[in-house]
Amino acid sequence: MDVEPARPAATAPSVRCPFSLTAEPVAHMLNLELADHPVYDGLELQWFDDDVHGTGMLAFLSRRAGRAVDYYAQPGLRLDPAGYRIGGGTRSWNETEFAVARLEVADDGVDAHVRFTDVDGRAVEVRVLDRDGRRRHRATLLAPVSAAVERPESMLLVWLTDFDLVHVGPTPPVVRIDGQDAVIGRLPGDGLHRRHLIKYAGSLCAVTLNRSQDGPLAGDATDGAPTQSTHVPGDAGTAVLVADADGHRARVVLDPALPDLTTLAEGARTTGRWHVTVDGARLTGGRWWVRRIGGLIDLRLDVDERWRPRRLPLLMRVVTTVAPVFRRWPTTYRWRARVELGPEPAMTSRWERVGGERGAGYRRLTGS
Repeated sequence: MDVEPARPAATAPSVRCPFSLTAEPVAHMLNLELADHPVYDGLELQWFDDDVHGTGMLAFLSRRAGRAVDYYAQPGLRLDPAGYRIGGGTRSWNETEFAVARLEVADDGVDAHVRFTDVDGRAVEVRVLDRDGRRRHRATLLAPVSAAVERPESMLLVWLTDFDLVHVGPTPPVVRIDGQDAVIGRLPGDGLHRRHLIKYAGSLCAVTLNRSQDGPLAGDATDGAPTQSTHVPGDAGTAVLVADADGHRARVVLDPALPDLTTLAEGARTTGRWHVTVDGARLTGGRWWVRRIGGLIDLRLDVDERWRPRRLPLLMRVVTTVAPVFRRWPTTYRWRARVELGPEPAMTSRWERVGGERGAGYRRLTGS
């Protein structure tokens, strides 16, 4: 069990930390894949209701050709498009007046209704309703959204809470684009498990680890920052990074503490382990590595821990086993950085993908 270290006193020395961590809350989410649409292969709705982002709807549609994404944000939302570079990248970001924008998650199911016009003038409508008065037993899930990112600018960990699949009921879900009904992807055996392949969550936390950069090496975070670093007493290094978001907490734990790079001795080489948790659940981890040669410091972050789900319902245990992308995708990421020392140390960093897992097995399974 992780114990939260005390925050360092204001008199603690500033520590140059190459890692960054942020967390963003989303109130509700609904996601589905399209099986046969000639333009789009997926759609997601996100509902925001917090002091940072405001209140309203974000919808996005992934294109089948190249997997680029078009985003549609309700006026008044305060969102950073840089945090949404998924799939094949952003094709367009649009402020959009929705004719209807509703996404409600209750104890007994989900109620979603959206109507808007896409960038090419097509009318888009989504209607999903499975509320039936019976309380649902939901789970937590690490969404494999980052498995499809071709050119990652961070390691994005999307943690879903109160997660479920839409139940089959008297009101069939509708996705209508340009006046034509689109077929939704499906899980084999739906006559037995009675679920649509439409995923929703009561809330989610989007955690961003080590956003790529080319600029000054940051010092220790202070009050008011979304991320803070905490030091092992008596050790000039970073042991824990913490980011809070509307009741969610993300933590990166480094063992041993990552040393202050500006105090690293010439020729020094040191390694350790790291892992990340969200709301106390361990999602992934691996090894870190640092070496100094002259005025340059090389850093590596390797990911070797698969996500190991706990207490999933039977259907989702089967899905995350048959489609290994759910568990394996974090291990396809690695981070490389170089720091140039001097009066104002600067860092260049990037994420890379390794291996060939991009979710093709899941798409074959679901016909999407």
